[in-house]
Amino acid sequence: MTDVRDLRFEWPQLRRPMFLIVDDPAPCLNLAHYEQYFEPHVRDVPNSFTNAWADLIEEFGVRGKFSVLPVPAGIGRIDRPLPGVKPSDQAEFLRIARDRISPRMDICIEFLTHFLAWDIHHDRPLDYTEKTMGPFTSEGHLTEYFTYGLRILDSLGLSPTGATSPGAACCDIEGAYSRAIRDAVREARGLSIAWYFLHVDVSSPVVLPRLMSLNENSGQACVSLLSAGNDPSWQTQRQEPSNLDMLITADGQSGRLVELFRNGSPISFHTHWQSLFSEGRATGLTDFRVLFGRIREHFGERALWTKCSDLARVWAAQAATRVIVSETEAAAEIRLRSPIACPDFTVSVRCDREAIRVYAGAQILKPASGDRHLQPDTWRHSDGVLSWCAALPAGEVVVRIER
Repeated sequence: MTDVRDLRFEWPQLRRPMFLIVDDPAPCLNLAHYEQYFEPHVRDVPNSFTNAWADLIEEFGVRGKFSVLPVPAGIGRIDRPLPGVKPSDQAEFLRIARDRISPRMDICIEFLTHFLAWDIHHDRPLDYTEKTMGPFTSEGHLTEYFTYGLRILDSLGLSPTGATSPGAACCDIEGAYSRAIRDAVREARGLSIAWYFLHVDVSSPVVLPRLMSLNENSGQACVSLLSAGNDPSWQTQRQEPSNLDMLITADGQSGRLVELFRNGSPISFHTHWQSLFSEGRATGLTDFRVLFGRIREHFGERALWTKCSDLARVWAAQAATRVIVSETEAAAEIRLRSPIACPDFTVSVRCDREAIRVYAGAQILKPASGDRHLQPDTWRHSDGVLSWCAALPAGEVVVRIER
């Protein structure tokens, strides 16, 4: 008689993954000054502001991604002195991004300039924008284009892991775009898992990552990560208040993030460096402290802040893992085979008989304390469901359930 059945891959630690996307940062510069040139905008962003952002994400444990433009607005490469920026200030921004932000948020390119497209062979702007470059590019050119930007960031110690599209650039050629990002991340960084942010979905009840490609032999994959919640602070640039209630109300009873949480979805939302900076007033930054406080108060340990690269790895590993179950009277063995290693890989099975011990490979997992989520290397058997959380190696691991 089969006892172990209905195996299901879970979110890591049985907690809801949550990430924040921050678009458009550049060393000491406000992109709006260049891109919205027809309006007055403050140009310079002091490093005191960037440090304040790093303080905030450290305080609340925020994870996600933080863009750094390799060639901001097409005025020059950030691995060279930028016009109008003190070299010491430029170096300090890069230090903050490297030492304080990148441990918590993936650094990624946002194409190269977020404005005029860039001639990567002659280091000069072209006469069309990146947002409209679809008809002027190809998969091969995009691979070169992204590799160029990733190498700039990597040379500065920023260790980029993925890419963001300015606006919906190249949405109409997403297949070529996703393959170019996959190949560029492998070429520039030697990474097998790439990810990108292109789409926003603020209406679907559940917003899942999308697996764009997977090679089950090599373990190479590319994942599209979506934002499910709009920027609540864009209007602070016009001295208007943030709309935090759009994401989560003070009582935690409504808002887009609450809807996602209740529906079992990953929780994702985005903002912009311009929104946080608010023309030097830092209104958005101040309001995000309130927002993070609401998230902490109402979601607590049930949500897990995660980097985009980590969630992309989880999604790819779940898609690539193959399972074989065998049973005897004394134990059940669940053989997991995957080309992709993944920490905190979490699995549940229906298992009516009580478990005594659970092994992941040669490691004895510990019984979990509490009844909500799992710590790494623990298991729980409750209401006929046995769940465990343990590292998934590339190759094969046998999970043995003794009863």
